[in-house]
Amino acid sequence: VCETLKCLMARSRSSSGVLNTIPVILLLTKGPKCQQYFIDFQKCIWKKGEGYKPCDWFRHHYEHICPQPWIEKWNDQLDRGVFPSKQLLKWQNKYPKAAAVEEE
Repeated sequence: VCETLKCLMARSRSSSGVLNTIPVILLLTKGPKCQQYFIDFQKCIWKKGEGYKPCDWFRHHYEHICPQPWIEKWNDQLDRGVFPSKQLLKWQNKYPKAAAVEEE
């Protein structure tokens, strides 16, 4: 599965060698927004707690526009404490981690 523009472009060439631009355009237009929704979801559950329903808005959006391998990679990086986002690290240093919200 492609995670870089170079890989996606290589796989997007048809058998005649012509570049199919639709996957490339999707990566360029949706990629930054995809990652931002993922980061915003992480910030939301950090500050408000797991189970806080309004955070699901961000989850819904990143799950629908991000490729699944990206989400798996980012979740793995979060689990290992190596997710590469200065924005998320600043947020985590600024706010204490909230306790999980209990379901009603």
